[in-house]
Amino acid sequence: MGRPVGSPADVMVASAAHWLAAADRVDEFEVALALTASAGERDDLMRARLLLLTGRPREALGLLAREQITELSPESRTSWPHLLLAACRAAGGDLGAYRWLLSTVAAWPGAWQPLYLVGAAAEQCGDYATADQAWTALVRAHGIVTSFTLSRFLGSVVARRDRHDGAAATRTVLDVVEEFLAADPDVEAHPEPILAAVNYLRRRGDTAGSALLLHVAHHRFPEAAALRAVVTSAPMRRFGRRRTALRLASAAPLVPAAALAVWSGVPPLVVAGLVPVLLVHHFGARTVPGFTAADSAVWRAGAKLRQGPARRELTLDQHVGAALALALVVTAAVPIAGASTGRVTLSAVVFAGLMAVVTAIGQALMRLARWHNWRSERHRRQQADRYRLADAGDCRCWQAGALTGSYATAYLNRHLTVAGPAGRLLGAAVLRCPTTGTLWLSTTAGPSGKHLLLRGVDQLSIDQPAPATGGYL
Repeated sequence: MGRPVGSPADVMVASAAHWLAAADRVDEFEVALALTASAGERDDLMRARLLLLTGRPREALGLLAREQITELSPESRTSWPHLLLAACRAAGGDLGAYRWLLSTVAAWPGAWQPLYLVGAAAEQCGDYATADQAWTALVRAHGIVTSFTLSRFLGSVVARRDRHDGAAATRTVLDVVEEFLAADPDVEAHPEPILAAVNYLRRRGDTAGSALLLHVAHHRFPEAAALRAVVTSAPMRRFGRRRTALRLASAAPLVPAAALAVWSGVPPLVVAGLVPVLLVHHFGARTVPGFTAADSAVWRAGAKLRQGPARRELTLDQHVGAALALALVVTAAVPIAGASTGRVTLSAVVFAGLMAVVTAIGQALMRLARWHNWRSERHRRQQADRYRLADAGDCRCWQAGALTGSYATAYLNRHLTVAGPAGRLLGAAVLRCPTTGTLWLSTTAGPSGKHLLLRGVDQLSIDQPAPATGGYL
């Protein structure tokens, strides 16, 4: 006999539990929590855990009280419900419950499920050092890489940057941003995890770290509109005012040096006028107002990421060559200006005109180089995206419980067909796989803003139990 075939309504009902488990597995807790209500889920322990992870511990305690889970005792140290109770109390500021939670979790060093409880409780009660350890362990030790864990991992790494060594701090911040990009290729289109990391740093009082991360991310992903919309403006305004003041001040030694060179006929005097300009720019622009020297170094390094890693770096030889070329052009302009007029005043005007032309040509060449580098970087990203999405039209029902981001969008467009409206369930539509008949729920309602596809069941597997969520040991 063949397996029983369920009706479309039965398949929809059976899929709801699988959609819920899939959302929980990729840490889309808001979506999972909404699905518990839509699907009529009655598991109060699971809902309490989701409420804790979405920052609502008081509501979670109400659900636990309904299940008669209200007291902590030495005998309950091996009980998951009581571990959840301790985490909810700790998140609300109960220090006794927090100590009970940490001492109990220490007895399970290899388990990853309690790390979510420790991270959420520690973060919500203000113990960010412990929260950092929990989120880092989830990413590094257990390989749980989601938008939720990555955003907190990114914030924790930036918060622990070296506050005295600028080179070390720069490596830390730039490397973790590149690591984030490797783990989440959709970050430029959906930078919400970076914004979550920025808010994580602000909540813990690291305003400089949040500004640095936003600054570096904004320059690394210049096409991310969401980053441009919220990029911090105060440090940038102060830094911009200082740069403008330095440029105006640089004209003071250069103008008399140029005039003296034209009047005396000694071209090297112009180069002498450039020396204080270079010194002022080198030392005066090194510190960002309000930042330490180390954080200022990170800020300057972040500004160089406008073109991404594909930009052409300037070597020391190229810098020396450019300086010599500038010196030759400037010194050659002096006798040209003098020979063309024979009068000091007109010579100075001609010299100023020549310098303006040279400056305009230099600016045009720099813009052309930036445009070329931007095109190269965009072409490289497009090639990488095409390679990553090459198999998005193939059936994934047999190996993927959830798909997110651009891959989910490509899979929906290339493979799935519309099965009907989502009804009362969360999401824009219910879709069907033409190969297996499996139902998929499509939604963009998560905090990350990404496209999310959650796999359900087909007519032949309605009796298949949903995978366990991360809420049990």
